[in-house]
Amino acid sequence: MQQFLTSRLLLLLFPGIFISQSILAQNSDGWVFKNEKNGVKVYYKKTSDVHEIKMVTSMKATLPGIVQLLNEVENYPAWGYKIAEAKLLKRTGDKEFFYYSKIDFPWPLSDRDIVLQTKVEQDSVTKRVTSTSYAKPVYLPENKDVVRIKTTTTRWTVVPGTGGWQYIEYYIYSDPAGNIPDWMVNMAIDVGPLETLSRMRKMLQQPKYQSAKLAYIRE
Repeated sequence: MQQFLTSRLLLLLFPGIFISQSILAQNSDGWVFKNEKNGVKVYYKKTSDVHEIKMVTSMKATLPGIVQLLNEVENYPAWGYKIAEAKLLKRTGDKEFFYYSKIDFPWPLSDRDIVLQTKVEQDSVTKRVTSTSYAKPVYLPENKDVVRIKTTTTRWTVVPGTGGWQYIEYYIYSDPAGNIPDWMVNMAIDVGPLETLSRMRKMLQQPKYQSAKLAYIRE
């Protein structure tokens, strides 16, 4: 389920960025504001054992550059929080691929791993890009001493603004598998999202992302 900020809140948070009315509808029931740092707002929701996190921010970057960064699986450890390993398993086209990722959990907890299928779509009118990943736990055999995460959906939503700005929302719906202590959940919520987006912002300043061109992404 997609969750979006209301237009009124967006205007308060990101003046000068025009966001199409059609993408702003949301049902904010249950979302709890956790923190804000460096222009990133983090929201959290928990239902049973499933955790949901939503981050909203804006970045000055190109739309193809962001999509290229999201497509470069091998570079995920460079900017994704606690991602120890990432490898592309299969690419079925420009807009779809399968990948494996291993997540570093602190001792004495076992590390987690996950197999995901990612699909990229762009709205032909608004030029909004969504990159959605779904867990595919049986795609690969499970590894010894690593706990396989079986329930996860992640979604990057990127909406072009004005003056080279992009509105970004990152949504995570996940069951981390097993008993996770509260202190670790809080660390993941308070630190992880901010670290991820901070590193992402720095990566996007590299020339190869600033000048990126993709045939399947319209600017």
